[in-house]
Amino acid sequence: MKEPVYEKKWWFVLLFLLLLSETVLSLLMPEILSVYIDNLEIKGDIWLVSCALGYCFSVFIRGCVSTCNTYISESLGWKLCDHLRVDLFKRIFNFNVQYHKSSQEGGFLERIEGDVNFLIGFFSSMMVDIFSSALMVIGILFVFYIKYAVLGLIFTVLSLVIIVMFMKSQNWISDLWKNDRGQETDVLDDFSQAVAAQIDIWGVGKQEYIKEKLSDKFLLFEKTHVKASFLGNIPSTIFFSLLNVGEGIALAFGIYLLRKGNMTIGEIYLILSYVVLLNMPFFSLKYEFAQMPKVLTSLTRINDFYEMDHSDLSNGDLVPGKDNSVAFYNVSFRYQPDTLVLNGVSFEIASGEHLAITGRTGSGKSTVLQLIAGFYTQEAGEILVGGRHISEYRKEEYNRFLYYILQNNPILEDTVRNNVTRYDERFSDKEICEALSKVNMREWLDRKENGLDEIMNPENTSQDEAQLLAWAGAILRKPGILLVDEFDAVIHEDTIKVINQIVLHELNETTIVLVTHQNRSDIHIHASIVMENGRII
Repeated sequence: MKEPVYEKKWWFVLLFLLLLSETVLSLLMPEILSVYIDNLEIKGDIWLVSCALGYCFSVFIRGCVSTCNTYISESLGWKLCDHLRVDLFKRIFNFNVQYHKSSQEGGFLERIEGDVNFLIGFFSSMMVDIFSSALMVIGILFVFYIKYAVLGLIFTVLSLVIIVMFMKSQNWISDLWKNDRGQETDVLDDFSQAVAAQIDIWGVGKQEYIKEKLSDKFLLFEKTHVKASFLGNIPSTIFFSLLNVGEGIALAFGIYLLRKGNMTIGEIYLILSYVVLLNMPFFSLKYEFAQMPKVLTSLTRINDFYEMDHSDLSNGDLVPGKDNSVAFYNVSFRYQPDTLVLNGVSFEIASGEHLAITGRTGSGKSTVLQLIAGFYTQEAGEILVGGRHISEYRKEEYNRFLYYILQNNPILEDTVRNNVTRYDERFSDKEICEALSKVNMREWLDRKENGLDEIMNPENTSQDEAQLLAWAGAILRKPGILLVDEFDAVIHEDTIKVINQIVLHELNETTIVLVTHQNRSDIHIHASIVMENGRII
């Protein structure tokens, strides 16, 4: 967080000055009323009216300053935490696909939204409350020492006891809330997985099993949360008791001095006002200290996330050249320790050749494409691209060297331009339009009111349009290797004919690895392999 905090440093300075101004105004207002009370029968009406107007003016100014504090702190909180969100997203996208496959989506969401939201509260309100409360406590103690040294000493001791008590209890309470957040993440993980796999759950009749499993986890989460809330509130109870004792001492002290003639009614009001004012910052501190273990827990969990090392590919120095060959030598791979997905797979494809991979669902066809793409690392054997291991290539250049087309090409709610280029800024609008013309999509583009800047709606884009947009991107990229997964499964015959022509005329130097069930296209195939149970048969 150092970089964004430094960038906003002057906003933090302004916030501190406003908090200081609010503290001074809060201390000034009881002083005005104290003088007003003691001079009700002595001063003239004009003086009293002026005093009352001065008090009202102070209230108004303090309200304005408080509003500015709220606006600035909320703005800073969201900006700082949005920066953290983006940084976390970047880190997640740099984790290798194998880690993603073994993780549950709910865990990522809970880290980014759940934990970061606690930090938004810290930067937007907690930080302001803690600083303003600290300034208020210091200011009140300072006034007490000037006016009534004995009260200053008593409340200094009480304040130190309360602060030390809270500090000492933070680690213990933080552990309670860390356990609570862990249980919450676990529940959300399982819940997200259950929702995502609802069809499979219904298909095998596991509804009751999933229901009981989730019920047990929600019950455990409830017990953990109640325990953390109850035990975490004990220091607050002690704290309020100590403040009540201090309030009683202040009242007794004031009455004693009043009877001796050493204090006026206005001064007693002033003492009690400052004691009440002291209650307010301590009340805020009590609440924020109660939240602090949750914030510390969130920080710990986010920090653990940053310390994870699940980088995608080792980043080499080589740039892919003109050699587009692909070779697998006795390659084995598994997603989970107990399931072998590929078992001793070997084949070779020369530059510019087309390989078709067929087989039943689950035979390992798509896994071959994902290994070539570098999404995963094989468990055994060698994978050579252009005669080199994938890890020897510079990651960014290798990603540009490849192009991947899925059966259901994902359409983003973004411009036509970005859906074709996939955010590669090397291509001009003219080149994009020419690529769309080559896939018979130019008339489709001309019907768009904003052309390449038109925002696409995934729900209103057909499978054929999505597939042709992907192939338009392939024309732009002219990749060294094209990986195609079941492109011909659900599209119209006319679309397949267009794609056949694209491969023949636009991608004739590209090495193509094609996974297919139905083999409906007329793309010329140089070699074909059939897979079953992770082997080439």
